[in-house]
Amino acid sequence: MKVQKHVPPFPLSNFIEHMVFVSGSLPIPFLKELPDGGVNLVIELNDRTVNTIYPDEGLQKKQEVKRAWISGLQKQAIVYKNNIDSTIISVRFTTGGFFCLTKIPITSIDHVGIEAEDLLGASFRHLYQKIINAPCVLEMFALLENYFLQYKMEDSMEQDIVRFIDKNIGKPIDWLIHKSGYSQKHVIHVLKKHTGFSPKYLQRLSRFHGIVKELQTGKNKVDWFSIVQRHGYYDQAHLIKDFSHFSGISPTDYIRSQIAIEENRLVSDVILNLPS
Repeated sequence: MKVQKHVPPFPLSNFIEHMVFVSGSLPIPFLKELPDGGVNLVIELNDRTVNTIYPDEGLQKKQEVKRAWISGLQKQAIVYKNNIDSTIISVRFTTGGFFCLTKIPITSIDHVGIEAEDLLGASFRHLYQKIINAPCVLEMFALLENYFLQYKMEDSMEQDIVRFIDKNIGKPIDWLIHKSGYSQKHVIHVLKKHTGFSPKYLQRLSRFHGIVKELQTGKNKVDWFSIVQRHGYYDQAHLIKDFSHFSGISPTDYIRSQIAIEENRLVSDVILNLPS
């Protein structure tokens, strides 16, 4: 399995957190993509390959997607059927970054697996053809950067609010509202407009990813009591419940998946599930 990660330079880094190229397959049935408050653009580089998404944890519903799609607002983990014929580039936008860059309403992407061309238009269709014909991964990343640099990247009051909240999301909500200089109603309106989420839900997501990062770096020796205390959970049961809500598995199961499959060191927001 080949994994290559790329972080775009400023000013694009204000809107796109990273791009990840993944090629090759592991003997596992499913992949899980964790939520973090951002939007993901997934590009399938094998243009005849069809991928299957399971939007709910029970795997009762499925959706087939091909070429390129946008994951929409992720409140919980998205499950993908592992496809041995798949080679992808995933573009993860920052919190509020997709709306700030494209001005496409978040309400247009309120579910999983929307075809990218339907949202981004013919210009993306032309980009896709260039990407699949590119000679190397670095050229693919460069094509994506040039494409999104064509959008207007103007600062706005609303964008400043979203960035301020995102940067300080670990602070109490009352403090965030006060320091923003705007009313609670206005801040909530702006956040939902740009991200689809309330401040409280973004705070829960941020705390969840803080746990993910800790488990990534210290997976061989975890001090659960310390984690519970430092991240503000009532007790270990509260931590497990919240972690399971976002990921679909317990923290200890997550650790086992990371120890078993070392490729996750680069892509901690994807869980590579082991066969049951």
